[in-house]
Amino acid sequence: MSYRRPVESVQDYTNAFLLWFGVLLFIAFCFIAAAFGFLWVAVVAYALNATFRWIGRRISRH
Repeated sequence: MSYRRPVESVQDYTNAFLLWFGVLLFIAFCFIAAAFGFLWVAVVAYALNATFRWIGRRISRH
């Protein structure tokens, strides 16, 4: 005998994820700046921006 519970909505953790991703990114940039210098922070930030824009274009096409 199978019993199925009704499907319930789940909590939306998008804002929490984005907040902690921003905190993690800030910490990573501070580490890169301390270890390699601020030029590398700009290089990594530019690379991340280009990557996220590329992902966004791929998602929007489908």
